[in-house]
Amino acid sequence: MTKSIFATTNAVMKIDPAYPARRTEQTLRSDFDDVEERVKSLALTVSGLRRVRDVAMAERANVTLLHAANAAGAFAYQYGVWALREEFIGEDWTLERPGGVEAIVNLSLNVRIAFANVDRCCDQFHSPVPISGKGSGAERLCHANLFENLPVFTREESGLGIRLFYLMVDPAGRAELSRPTIQGGTFGPCVERNFVSFGSEDDDPAPARPEDLPVEFKPTVTRRAG
Repeated sequence: MTKSIFATTNAVMKIDPAYPARRTEQTLRSDFDDVEERVKSLALTVSGLRRVRDVAMAERANVTLLHAANAAGAFAYQYGVWALREEFIGEDWTLERPGGVEAIVNLSLNVRIAFANVDRCCDQFHSPVPISGKGSGAERLCHANLFENLPVFTREESGLGIRLFYLMVDPAGRAELSRPTIQGGTFGPCVERNFVSFGSEDDDPAPARPEDLPVEFKPTVTRRAG
């Protein structure tokens, strides 16, 4: 895995250019062990997130010149959402689409996860920009990322208080699990960034799930009596 010459866990202040008075504290993790520990605390796995990335990238690669111009991003998004749910829905995670945001949610941890195609991941000097605009539903849900410690009296109706992470994937296969702010239909500074993959060529192979492993079949030969 690629090693950074910079600190692997940073806490910095980001200034939103649209609102210069607003400062967002950001935690950035790039070391695998730090990222893995954080991801596990969210009842997720790095290998599972990488499998979701792999599905999205495989579907992106299926696009031909005969497809629509936006097909690569559309395929990656549709199958990224599917893979996220296929990978994690179970005892801890359930399907959810509040305000039109396709996601999974863990109510015991007050965390929801959505999928997003972005321009570039895992660059500490660049904040990921979503390929498609984010609507008012996503912006409202991301308010919890800034104000998670404030009392919310309509928590069930508003969705506030539940932190919204995005599994962000870029066209090169880099991926991060990050908690952005949203203003004006796009991502603003992230409150938290976790670098899940620097691209498939830098990753250790993601272990397959038990149901994905080939089963060796050995026929049993019995001698007929007679």
